[in-house]
Amino acid sequence: MGDIVTVVSAALSVLGAIVAGVMTTWSARRNAMFEHRLAAERHEASKAEQAQEVISRYREPLLLAAFNLQSRLHNAVGGVYMTEYLNHPDEDERRYARDYTVYVLADYFCWVEIIRRDLRFLDLGDEDSNRTFHRHLNLVGTAFSSMKLPGNHFRLFKGQQRAIGELMIVTTGGRADSMTYPAFCSQLDNNDEFRRWFRRLVDDVAEVVAQDWAGNERLIRAQHALIDLIDFLDPARTRLPDDRAKLLEPPPAQLPAAGTPAASVPVPAHLGTV
Repeated sequence: MGDIVTVVSAALSVLGAIVAGVMTTWSARRNAMFEHRLAAERHEASKAEQAQEVISRYREPLLLAAFNLQSRLHNAVGGVYMTEYLNHPDEDERRYARDYTVYVLADYFCWVEIIRRDLRFLDLGDEDSNRTFHRHLNLVGTAFSSMKLPGNHFRLFKGQQRAIGELMIVTTGGRADSMTYPAFCSQLDNNDEFRRWFRRLVDDVAEVVAQDWAGNERLIRAQHALIDLIDFLDPARTRLPDDRAKLLEPPPAQLPAAGTPAASVPVPAHLGTV
């Protein structure tokens, strides 16, 4: 009887040791999986935070660049500014109408390129805000690069957009910045290689006035995409003036004759803005 008790006791001890070992292994594995999941979540949060830090750092200059560009496009297509000042008797006025239009375009692409450089080594993760931000940038870029839109004026393929952005980058206090307008004009006057990238764009400014509404569809789409980007960056409308009107798009039957300012064309109320 004593032998049986001894055997049973030994068996129970072995079984207990096995169960304890299994439980220890299971617990360790579960803890390891939990730690791995926590590390992955922390990593995802860190990626999102890094991306948000970069976007926040450049929010103001990008917002201002986008606003200046959309405003210039609105005035060029929808107003009489270009028609009047491209034919102004004063050469300085004519030059400003041309060159500043090209400058605000280049300034926008400059800030997009600066942000792209800072983000290129970051995995942005699946944060909705990060994906939405890049979708807005892509829509603006696509408006300028699309071959499906009429006319070649102000058509810039993605590589050209980046090249123009790179040419505009200067370093100020150890940080990337965009070239000022006076520096831009000086480069146009004195740097043949720099001027080569912008010569066609300077000529394209006059083409905006020469084209009818349909011929300027590229600029209209770009202006709409810029307004959407601005609304994303400043949804509460606290950083910039509440002046974000989109150029209106009439139905095809109402397309105006060449030279008619876009904003002067009546649009049925039910169409709204696009």
